[in-house]
Amino acid sequence: MNNKIMRNRRTKKIADRIYAYSSMLIQTVVLIALMLSIPSASSALIGIKEGEASPKFILEDLNGAPVDVGGLFGRKPVIIAFWELPISKSFIDYSMDVLKFLNDFYEQHHDATGLEVVGIYTPEDDGEVPGSEIERVKNLVKVNKIKFTILVDRGFVIFREYGVIALPSTVMIDKEGKIKFVYPSFPQAAQPVVSEQIRSLIGLAQAPAAKETEKKTGPDSHSVRLYNYALQMYEKGLPEQALSPLKKSVEMDADFPPAHNLMGIILWKLGNFEGAIGEFEKAVTLDKTYVPAHFNYGVLLFESEKSAEAERHFKETLSLNSDLAEAHYVLGLLYKKTDREEEAVRELDTALVLFEKRKTASAYEIYAPSAFHRISTLYTLSELYRKKGEAARALDVLQKAARLALGLEIKNEKENLHRSRDLMLYE
Repeated sequence: MNNKIMRNRRTKKIADRIYAYSSMLIQTVVLIALMLSIPSASSALIGIKEGEASPKFILEDLNGAPVDVGGLFGRKPVIIAFWELPISKSFIDYSMDVLKFLNDFYEQHHDATGLEVVGIYTPEDDGEVPGSEIERVKNLVKVNKIKFTILVDRGFVIFREYGVIALPSTVMIDKEGKIKFVYPSFPQAAQPVVSEQIRSLIGLAQAPAAKETEKKTGPDSHSVRLYNYALQMYEKGLPEQALSPLKKSVEMDADFPPAHNLMGIILWKLGNFEGAIGEFEKAVTLDKTYVPAHFNYGVLLFESEKSAEAERHFKETLSLNSDLAEAHYVLGLLYKKTDREEEAVRELDTALVLFEKRKTASAYEIYAPSAFHRISTLYTLSELYRKKGEAARALDVLQKAARLALGLEIKNEKENLHRSRDLMLYE
């Protein structure tokens, strides 16, 4: 009898050590993942803002002749496009897209409106630019029939002065020399937006059609285009740059819930908690059936320790979409925090099933289903099972979480560990 008791105690001690080791492993892996997921401050902001005077500069063209670009400011509308050579034929070449797009406007409006377009080539390295590289640029410009001036930013001097963080980037400067619009990158969604802004820059903005002056029955098309552009900027990891077109979208149509929802997400990520709350509340008020805003609002309320209000929003979310794993997951955390353990286990079990059966990203997710949320779900379940006295089940779930944390189950999946904040939903 004593031997049996000793064996049981020894087994329990070993199980406890395994549990403690696995728990420590998961927490370490997740901590490292969270640290790696935080962007460096150096890449967070662009160096210029709309409304500021554009920095003046002189650069050499492709033949080595100096061009005083700053001398154009305050006299003419100017568009500056920072660009680079394509990496390879297999990559989307946004740089050539923007050059050809701007070239059309330049040819159409240069003589009539004085519009100037300057392409600033950003070399492959910040040292000396070899002649062979300049020849490649000249050939590219010739083949694509680019008519406006191309300058070379040797040493990335102007690139740094303007604080460019994405190539290509387009800067529009009005006749007063003030920066009117800044657009990093040039995705498909940007083209109609940039087109309308160029027309505004040169004084050719179209008057609204008669039918658009009547009472609207849906979101303004220009507002939606600005929203789509902001969304693409956000997805590229440029939340600050997404704010400008998003604010314009809201100014043009204040009754479009997705714009308020995305604004709330960005404000939250930038540390403006109260502003985020206001945007989610506005989105929910505009559309009581809008799932992302209900969920996001619930997450912020949960963070604020307003459990009852948060629970109401999560339940509303699940009444509209019962298969949303994220809602079951956070609701489970809420129940655990408020000592409703049976309900917590039920919600987390449901979340785990939904997370694991999901094959591709749903329309509600910013990222593909992240390993972090599955690990967190498993880890929390293990704590609850252990508290209930189900040691074997707790250990089994925890070991599964540990394997996932070590990458044994996700090494072939293109997914990363993300901060819990990346649960936020849009569209």
